Amino acid sequence: MSHTLTAAEVTQIERACERLVLVYSRRLDLGDLSGAADCFAVNGSLARPMTPDAVIEGREAIRAGLMTRPASLLTKHLATNTMIDVVDSNHATGISYLTMIATTPAADAKPPFVSAGPLYFGEFRDEYVRENGEWKFASRRGSIQMKFSGAPAA
Repeated sequence: MSHTLTAAEVTQIERACERLVLVYSRRLDLGDLSGAADCFAVNGSLARPMTPDAVIEGREAIRAGLMTRPASLLTKHLATNTMIDVVDSNHATGISYLTMIATTPAADAKPPFVSAGPLYFGEFRDEYVRENGEWKFASRRGSIQMKFSGAPAA
């Protein structure tokens, strides 16, 4: 017999998945790359927005891939327009927009740091799974649709 989810259960799942999107972005921005990998299911997969055709399979491979990011790189990821569709009590899908800017400040630089850009605009298409009671990414596919590099040269 299938269990129909209540409105409260659907809302709880949506919120847990939305929070996962935010936690992942925050961990990247803090340089907690191992923590970002922990957002994925054991058999999860990731295609990073800058390399959408290169799919990394498995949490430990994702961790290894994220750890290649230069320690001096400072990023800010803005995750917005998140929409979650609950499939059942253990699965959901979703999409969120991504705005990302990065810089590599000098070792002695103090905030606010200057970034020459560019600004990247893209999206993530996600599949979520409840693993051991926690919501994780089963699949995360990023892509970039626009890049803002400033005003054209005169």
